[in-house]
Amino acid sequence: MFLVAKNLLIAIVVGSLAPAAAIAQSSQSWEQILAAAKKEGMVSVIGPQGSETRDALTLAFQKKYPDIRVELQSMAGNQIGPKLLNELAAGRNSTDVLITGTTTALETLLPAKALVAVKPWLSGPNTQDPGKWRGGKLTFSDEAQSYNLVFSAYVKAPFIYNSNLVSGADFKSWKDLLEPKWQGKIALKDPVGAGGGLGNLTLWYSHEGLGKDFIRKIFALKDLVMPRDDRQMLDFAARGKYPIAIGPSDVLTNEFIARGLPLKHLNPETLKEGTYITAGNGSLAIPRSAPHPNALRVYVDFLLSPEGQLEWSKAARFASLRRDVSKEHVQDILVPKEGMPYPDISTEKYVRLREEIVEFIKTIMPR
Repeated sequence: MFLVAKNLLIAIVVGSLAPAAAIAQSSQSWEQILAAAKKEGMVSVIGPQGSETRDALTLAFQKKYPDIRVELQSMAGNQIGPKLLNELAAGRNSTDVLITGTTTALETLLPAKALVAVKPWLSGPNTQDPGKWRGGKLTFSDEAQSYNLVFSAYVKAPFIYNSNLVSGADFKSWKDLLEPKWQGKIALKDPVGAGGGLGNLTLWYSHEGLGKDFIRKIFALKDLVMPRDDRQMLDFAARGKYPIAIGPSDVLTNEFIARGLPLKHLNPETLKEGTYITAGNGSLAIPRSAPHPNALRVYVDFLLSPEGQLEWSKAARFASLRRDVSKEHVQDILVPKEGMPYPDISTEKYVRLREEIVEFIKTIMPR
């Protein structure tokens, strides 16, 4: 869901940025921040689905800072915007930091003035040297380079397939999906909401060799299913009901693969039209009126540290943008290659295009 109801947007007071914003600009020492964070006693985080990322976002931090409890809610991207905006409209925000995809931040939260700039909150020892990050700088998805900090990225595998029933060697182009033998064997993540389904549609829509004509043909496939539930899609693929899954959660996909299920990523280098690079769920945003501002600072500093990024990267199985974090545990096909012209659909340029894409999709979706 992209457009937030007008009355909800109006209800959110833009005004002053609340006491937490003032604290973000303060000159407290790190020791003072740590002491205040321990008094607050907790930090409230919204993160992606998946037990491994849940552990990565909680256990290591909790071990290092036992006096600061992490309260984490795991949510799909399309659930986060409504929750946060309703709370802000009611003046009772309960969330300190969001770990989510860039679409949620760019399409829903930024237009509603629900986020504050990230850099003022980066006052810990692990966030002072931009040279530690790819390109020698912090990466933001928004054009203002302020509100949505990207800390990991990966090459999006075109789709997931059941290796007992499908051969990756059968695909040299996206157009190979249109062959009759794949009729009734494809599940596409519902592309109307945020997620991998819309991500793939963004690539197809903007690619001169694919475009609207290819999308029309995909939607005309016999028995194409478009689930909204990522686990259901992956279960379908693992059981062979729909052995090709386009756009399920990458975090959950990696979790299913780690459990030994017969699922594989299609190598993106096999398709002549290529694929895209994305942050997936590897970005953070800070909502207005964070209830635990000092614990928030400590949490973000740890998350962006070499230790925190390694925990995240191992759980999500995507490469951190920190240069000093190992990539040995990441599948090679998911690591962005130097010099490859991947479109980065996490950025605002592509996210802005998605409303147009969704309107087009609605005109051709089966009814």
